[in-house]
Amino acid sequence: MSTVLYQALPLVTSTCGDMKRDPQSSDIFTATPQEEPGVQCVHQVSWLPCQFTDEHVFKNEEGHIETQLIHREALLQFGQIGDAAVNPHGITFLITVSKLDLRRYLEGVEAEQLECELRRYSTAGIHVRWPGLGAREYNHWFTFTLKHTNGLFRITGFLRHPSDTAAPGQQDYNSWTPIGDREMLVTTTAMVMKTLTPSVRAGLGSKQKLHCQFAVDHHGPNFDVEWLLQQRGERTSLFSHSSRSVQSKGSGVLHRSLADGDASYTLPFTKLSSEGTYICSVSVLPLLVSMDIVLQIEEAPRVSLNVGPTLTLLEGGEQRVTCEADSYYPLDVEIEWYMQDPAVAGQRVGAPLPEKLQNVLLSSHKHNNDKTYSLTAFFYLWAALKHSGREFTCRVSHKSLRVPIKKSFTLTVEEPTGWMLYIVISLLLTLCVLLCYLHLGENVSLLPLPSVQCVHQVSWLPCQFTDEHMFKNEEVIHREAKLQFGLKGDADVNPHGITFLITVSKLDLRRYLEGVEAEQLECELRRYSTAGIHVRWPVLGAREYNHWFTFTLKHTNGLFRITGFLRHPSDTAAPGQQDYNSWTPIGDREMLVTTTAMVMKTLTPSVRAGLGSKQKLHCQFAVDHHGPKFDVEWLLLQRGERTSLFSHSSRSVQSKGSGVLHRSLADGDASYTLPFTKLSSEGTYICSVSVLPLLVSMDIVLQIEGSQVSLNVGPTLTLLEGGEQRVTCEADSYYPLDVEIEWYMQDPAVAVPEGAIKKSFTLTVEEPTGWMLYIVISLLLTLCVPCYLYLARRKARQ
Repeated sequence: MSTVLYQALPLVTSTCGDMKRDPQSSDIFTATPQEEPGVQCVHQVSWLPCQFTDEHVFKNEEGHIETQLIHREALLQFGQIGDAAVNPHGITFLITVSKLDLRRYLEGVEAEQLECELRRYSTAGIHVRWPGLGAREYNHWFTFTLKHTNGLFRITGFLRHPSDTAAPGQQDYNSWTPIGDREMLVTTTAMVMKTLTPSVRAGLGSKQKLHCQFAVDHHGPNFDVEWLLQQRGERTSLFSHSSRSVQSKGSGVLHRSLADGDASYTLPFTKLSSEGTYICSVSVLPLLVSMDIVLQIEEAPRVSLNVGPTLTLLEGGEQRVTCEADSYYPLDVEIEWYMQDPAVAGQRVGAPLPEKLQNVLLSSHKHNNDKTYSLTAFFYLWAALKHSGREFTCRVSHKSLRVPIKKSFTLTVEEPTGWMLYIVISLLLTLCVLLCYLHLGENVSLLPLPSVQCVHQVSWLPCQFTDEHMFKNEEVIHREAKLQFGLKGDADVNPHGITFLITVSKLDLRRYLEGVEAEQLECELRRYSTAGIHVRWPVLGAREYNHWFTFTLKHTNGLFRITGFLRHPSDTAAPGQQDYNSWTPIGDREMLVTTTAMVMKTLTPSVRAGLGSKQKLHCQFAVDHHGPKFDVEWLLLQRGERTSLFSHSSRSVQSKGSGVLHRSLADGDASYTLPFTKLSSEGTYICSVSVLPLLVSMDIVLQIEGSQVSLNVGPTLTLLEGGEQRVTCEADSYYPLDVEIEWYMQDPAVAVPEGAIKKSFTLTVEEPTGWMLYIVISLLLTLCVPCYLYLARRKARQ
């Protein structure tokens, strides 16, 4: 009911007039309604939906004090005393006119761009009569926080609700004044703090101004300002100022600006030690307001190659090519090598994508003296004629860069002069192949073109539904079921089993199954317990409660694995924290209408990696509504122990660890990158994503496999006929234990097994040079014999 009412009422109003300064205050502006030509209207927010976090303090069974947080529906409404509530079904905080106009800080912002939170505030027994106009003896205080959804600013402050009764004492939170579900509280804005820099990314050596502005609703308040730096759980005081004593400690804030409510802090020269959370706090008794500003240091890498713009090699030559990313921060960096033909790179249509090199090795991260990092990516370039003219590009990606840095060189391969004959033969063979191809092409062109095929989509899947029956001994029941895609009212394709009918939603499960046959999939279904956690699922037309089911789809060839949640809306809540003790029964032929609420997919359920290689463990997730609050975590399971590798929370926008690109998380890509695999990298990697009340995880098994093979001869071995040579093949540094070494001699009738490491050499056999002498001598002797006989006969005649 309240949601429909929010959509029907206007969230902004238009106020025309000149904005003039209040003569009684240097930091307050008031609007004088007067229409003049050329004056533009200012859109102002008239009300805001908020989440009011109430508190219930009680003593537990052990006598300890506990606080229960209660989330209640509320809104901020701007108006005058006597105005009707725009939503009579929720708590209304009516903000009436005062010298401090909260809407001035929200000009030009739409209500949909704001997140609003409200809380009670305890003065811990401190009673000060607030010097506002028409103030009563006592007040009840509430804090508000307004955040821009794009992180442009953050506003916090206090609402004052006058009262004739005092707070109960120092522990006033033990006895909060109750607030009805439809009550209207008349308040005024007593104090405001705003920052335009809630999160700052700065380079090393830069000058940064951390914005902090405050204002109070009365003239000349006594205030205390303090700046703190929080690093690794410890707080350090940077600056403090008291308007009573007009004394200050530290530096970084301009004293003349404090009287105007500007408490901005300036860092003249940022260092790595400057990174942390800066806290701006202002105290005006009995109130204390503070704001956190996160400063992250990001230094872009300097990229260099060990070769010039052009590299010339002889055919068969080898060169170690390195790409170094130097002096970057923080740790995450990605270096990739690509090869491309520059002749086709400039084509607008049909240009092939650059080929990513797979034989690239990464060094370990190097710590520089200034605490930045360096990383080198190298590969061994073997010169082949087919690669001559190719452009090799090193692309470096880092969170400090809007676009990756690219460094390139062009390879020129020259052939030895004695190989001209082979080139002529190769050209002749190429010409013959081209003529044959053209001849065949004439016949092929006469054949009809194949018809365009539609993308195949799975319409239903047989599944195994693992049900549970809880009693003294847990019993697992395997039941026949299926997933069926369609619309409400569709007939059951198999009325003899349980049908989970997946209807249309913003998250289409079939998109993850395109081109896959149903026979290639294994499907499993289970119930899912939220352990008593109830969160209203924020999709259009959702009911109050839901029953949850998990599904797992595995490709029979291990190409991918998909898991996620099906949401079955319901008007009844789960039975409690141990809801698995009382599952809602499901009939053998029942049809459950569901939608896909959350999906996780991996293309690398099992990975085999070599030592020193770079591996990307794929993990993709998606939710059926926009802007969900999610937590991502990567764990490594080894010998029964789990180690946290990376964690990120979209609520606090804070991360721990490395390996995942932060800019990809918003698009649902939580893939984890191992820059340099070791034997200690082997294990089961667990990718988990939590969107309350759901938690989904995926196991990815990484196995290390690798070896180095070498011969004791070069690419060509030359022997004299009849000579002998001992040839060895050594497999070194391999893992795991099993290895098999075989020798083959090139013969078209014998195929060398695929998937193995191959090292080859070519044998050239030459005749001994001494045999030429024997041949010449034999020819001379053969000629001498007839001459001797001829001379002997002639002498005999004489």
